[in-house]
Amino acid sequence: MKRIFLSICATAVVFSSFAGGLLTNTNQNATFLRNPARDAAIAIDGVYSNPAGTAFLEEGFHLSLSWQAATQKRQITSNFPYYKLGGDADGNKVFEGKTTAPVIPSFQAAYVINDKWSVSAQFSIGGGGGKCEFAQGLPMFEKMVGYTLGSQLGENLPYTLNQSLTGEQYFYGLQLGGTYKIMDKVSVFAGARGVLANCSYTGTINNITIDGKNSADYSSLSQQAAGAAQQYATAAAQAQAAGMIEQAQQYATAAEQYKNAATAAGTAAVMMSDYQLDCSQNGFGITPIIGVDVNLGKLNLAAKYEFRTKIELENKSNNSANVDALMPTYANGGKVRSDIPAILAVGAQYSILPSVRVAAGFHYYWDKDAKGTAIKEGNNTWEALLGVEWDINDKWLVSTGAQRTQYGFKDADMSDLNFNINSTALCIGGAYKFNERMKLNFGYMHSFYGEHNVESAVAGMNDLYTRKNDVVGVSFDIRF
Repeated sequence: MKRIFLSICATAVVFSSFAGGLLTNTNQNATFLRNPARDAAIAIDGVYSNPAGTAFLEEGFHLSLSWQAATQKRQITSNFPYYKLGGDADGNKVFEGKTTAPVIPSFQAAYVINDKWSVSAQFSIGGGGGKCEFAQGLPMFEKMVGYTLGSQLGENLPYTLNQSLTGEQYFYGLQLGGTYKIMDKVSVFAGARGVLANCSYTGTINNITIDGKNSADYSSLSQQAAGAAQQYATAAAQAQAAGMIEQAQQYATAAEQYKNAATAAGTAAVMMSDYQLDCSQNGFGITPIIGVDVNLGKLNLAAKYEFRTKIELENKSNNSANVDALMPTYANGGKVRSDIPAILAVGAQYSILPSVRVAAGFHYYWDKDAKGTAIKEGNNTWEALLGVEWDINDKWLVSTGAQRTQYGFKDADMSDLNFNINSTALCIGGAYKFNERMKLNFGYMHSFYGEHNVESAVAGMNDLYTRKNDVVGVSFDIRF
């Protein structure tokens, strides 16, 4: 039980991003959904993806307002023989979590002052951004009920329980910075992003029964067994004093048996009591950012480095007393680290024709250096991106692209509440230019996830993890 609530409270990456690393959403504008390879783009959405490139925008004020909506399903197919005792005849059970984020807003703004200087700002939800609900709970607790309690009280005892977990996570980011053109073809950027983290977790585990008995029943059984143990211990002492050695041993053996039964029933009573998690976490951190852009005409090259964001989350909790007793560190006022890893992003964009552009990018995340990360034995995350755009005419543009995300998770890094699966995202969309100053972007992204199978130390037991993910969005760009 302690392990379960440690996972629930301590994990700040439970509801991770819809595109990007463990705690980083890289789709900060709907333009990303039609072409994810934006790391060397010269456009207003580059305030996030290529801030140094804003130096090559036309003079004046540029603004992009963006809306995205995302859905994600997390699925755990768990194989465990003791599920049969809970009514699953084949010992397999599917646990599904649904994440909804109907409104993911952002804006990017840049003011190109002159041929040398420009300033920029953006607001976005840089991590999380939705609510995830596991309506049927998670495998980890049901395994404890089916096996831990069942093995203590007797083999093959049927059980029942109700459980659910809901979490919300938002990492709001406000970025400010400036760009300077040090040469006609080279510009540099320096800025920072303030990150406000706001997370909440609510969960309930209740109505636990073993062999039709609830916590109160086992508490009563524990008291009865303890009373019987005391009586037999007294009888053993009296028989020993009277020289009745054989009978004294029989009484002592019975006393020990009742004592063990009292302990098992008492442990069951405690573990079968209702648990209520109600924990919110808040914290703040600053992300320093630097970037460079080299504009060679048809070819544009860019790089950006975001330093590690140190964030300490503080709990505001209203948990049940048994949760606080098991996890005092995560009771009201407790603190836990949830750093955002450092990121290196490099990209290139090349105009094959005046109307056709191809782009590529690469992202690397230093997950293992971030405190609070789930990585224990695995490696850092990396991403590769490709994209192409075609201006059909003066009004319409179509584009498509792909992103491969490769997490470094090993089996030891996976848990029911924290699993990240390698994926390939395909993007498609376009843009409509109303005139030289106004443009509408629209796009759709679908992520194809693999599967990660974690074998148990017990033969024949395993958990299979996977996800599904869809995002749509539009953005409106305007220049004054």
